[in-house]
Amino acid sequence: MPGKFPADSLKMYKLCFHIQKGGVGKTTISCTIAHALARRGFRVALIDCDPQGNATSWVYPGDMNYDIADVLLGTQPLKNVLLPVNDTLSFLPVFSVGGQLREWAESKLAKDPRAFEFLLSDLSKMDFEYAILDCSPAFTLLERAIVGVVDEVINPITPEYFGVDGIEIFTSILEEVEHANRRKIRNNKIVLNMLNKSFVRHKVFAEAFYKLNYQLFTIPQDSKLAECQAVQKSIYEYEPKARCIPEFEALIDVLVSEVRNA
Repeated sequence: MPGKFPADSLKMYKLCFHIQKGGVGKTTISCTIAHALARRGFRVALIDCDPQGNATSWVYPGDMNYDIADVLLGTQPLKNVLLPVNDTLSFLPVFSVGGQLREWAESKLAKDPRAFEFLLSDLSKMDFEYAILDCSPAFTLLERAIVGVVDEVINPITPEYFGVDGIEIFTSILEEVEHANRRKIRNNKIVLNMLNKSFVRHKVFAEAFYKLNYQLFTIPQDSKLAECQAVQKSIYEYEPKARCIPEFEALIDVLVSEVRNA
């Protein structure tokens, strides 16, 4: 099925799922959304910006010669590092062992603060319509540099007590990033992940999130999501009838509509 808008009529939309907390499903959501958009015919670039390389282990477990650090360091052109996953999805990996991304961020990013801006510009010139960036659960200079150049950040959270506090802390840091970059970054959506409505405490936490001034999307607990990662497949390939898929599709519907009408 073709994408809903031609690549040459709209700039590439840059999106990341991020919050300064681990274990909330950032990689799971980032990779699934990338696959979902690609399935609709959009040309998507999925970028692993987490030195742990979880997205790389899931999406592209094969042999790689280069990774994102080679592009940022300027030792390899983007076209040599970008890997095809299927006809509409491409992937920029990171080496989890022996990789230089974290070292680059700590030693060279401060002298090259627009590196991600140039990287995304090069992807846009390759006619990608969406770029999805998977970040680590931190807010160091690396994550600030990434968040500072995207169009939108969506916060993944889990139904737990500290979730609301996490959103408040993120909002405070995002304001700093916006000021530093002199631009506004859309941040009006929360993905409440691993929700089990049979748990009373989950219902209580969900109600608290519904009261926040965000669009809330709920992803139910689904063992198929963990299983598909173990066999290096998307949830769409592994279990097309998985109960989490309609919720991901609802988020995609909103994203595509907002981008189209921007």
